[in-house]
Amino acid sequence: GPLWCTAKTRYRQPAQRCTIAAHTDAHVRVEFSAAQRAITPGQSVVFYQDQDCLGGGIISSVEKAHTKPTTVASNCR
Repeated sequence: GPLWCTAKTRYRQPAQRCTIAAHTDAHVRVEFSAAQRAITPGQSVVFYQDQDCLGGGIISSVEKAHTKPTTVASNCR
């Protein structure tokens, strides 16, 4: 199932609560608990649990819906 963690798409941004789940062999699907502003393909996303960095990747696509949080697909390592 999905892993609950936090993520940052900008260095000075507070960590945002999200879930990550396998999407394909090279991608994960990230769903934020709250809508995010101005996330675009090519940006980095970094995942954390408490102070531990879990890893990150480059955002490859973004889904934006008015009724649910922003979801991104990321090439992760």
